[in-house]
Amino acid sequence: MRGFTLLETVIALTLIGLTLSVIFSLLSQGIKIVEDIKGKWEDFTYLDRAVKLGIREGVNIKERELEEYGVKVRIYKKGEMELILLE
Repeated sequence: MRGFTLLETVIALTLIGLTLSVIFSLLSQGIKIVEDIKGKWEDFTYLDRAVKLGIREGVNIKERELEEYGVKVRIYKKGEMELILLE
């Protein structure tokens, strides 16, 4: 019977350690991305509700007139999310 040498065992453990390190790093990044998307979704749904119900609390509103196009633009902003309406 022949077993594994010490060098083979060390190399195998090193590869397992590197693999687990990469997996946990990717999971951590994935969790951060999901939390960021969740925050943006909450801001978007709040903006959508604010527009539909006419809520101005917690929302920055900018209005502009684009005379060359004959369009009035209203920009609702909360956090990083913007909702643009053309009238």
